[in-house]
Amino acid sequence: MHLIRYHLDNNRAECTCKMYEREGIPCRHILWVIKEKGLKSLPAAYVKTRWTKAAMSMPMFDLGSNLIEDTTKMEVAKNKVGHLWSKIFTCVSMAKNNEDCLDDFMKLIDGFKQSLLSRGNVEASTDKGKQMETLLDCPLLEEITILDPNK
Repeated sequence: MHLIRYHLDNNRAECTCKMYEREGIPCRHILWVIKEKGLKSLPAAYVKTRWTKAAMSMPMFDLGSNLIEDTTKMEVAKNKVGHLWSKIFTCVSMAKNNEDCLDDFMKLIDGFKQSLLSRGNVEASTDKGKQMETLLDCPLLEEITILDPNK
């Protein structure tokens, strides 16, 4: 049996199981008290930064206080790539019923690809296998054996 102390002034509960202090996650005892108090959401005091999206925008350090990687730049680049794919799919969806529009869009993409290649710092990958490996982030299998499911 655990003792739970609830503080009215800051809507915070403390439990003798100390799960929140150990792991940063409210225990079932605290959650029960919050539910019984009629709170519709978890008080902000119980949400650790490490469990939020904001944690990815903070720099990461190893045990020796050395910067591991610049996570802010990685997150910004990841968001830009996501938005770019969204815009590309939107354009394709809008042009899908008009062959002239699809041809124009294809020319734009090809022109941009040539522009990237002319900069010299981008490699052309015409090998479909290499493109799949890059997309899947793993090497492709040389041989695949398909077995009869009835055996």
